[in-house]
Amino acid sequence: MNILFFIFLFFTTFSSSTYIRRQALSPCVGTFPNEITTYTFTPNPIIIGQTATIHITGKATVPIENGALFNITLFHENQVFHQHSFEFCQMFVIPNGSTCPINGDYDFTINFPAESSTDDPVNTTVESDIRTQS
Repeated sequence: MNILFFIFLFFTTFSSSTYIRRQALSPCVGTFPNEITTYTFTPNPIIIGQTATIHITGKATVPIENGALFNITLFHENQVFHQHSFEFCQMFVIPNGSTCPINGDYDFTINFPAESSTDDPVNTTVESDIRTQS
């Protein structure tokens, strides 16, 4: 009887389990002249000590000039826990063999080492939401 109960419980658990997929990129509320249409990174989640890849595509109806900032804000449980600003041209455009200003459609892929910090938790996966702006 215990074996039948275990088998029933085992299959019921797997048949009712569903994978919770994180939402894809969605635009911020408001009207903006430039649009980021794709923003993906691999591996997902990023693993400290390994090389990560970011792929970004979009449309620049207003030229993206040298010095334009790309802001990344990470949230954990709706609280900001990390913010960083990068120069868009230095981070994405130049490594792909282009120069700023950028007009029209763009498609960039970069690789970078996911470096550790003394503030990083050890043997822990931190799931967070990310907000990017350019």
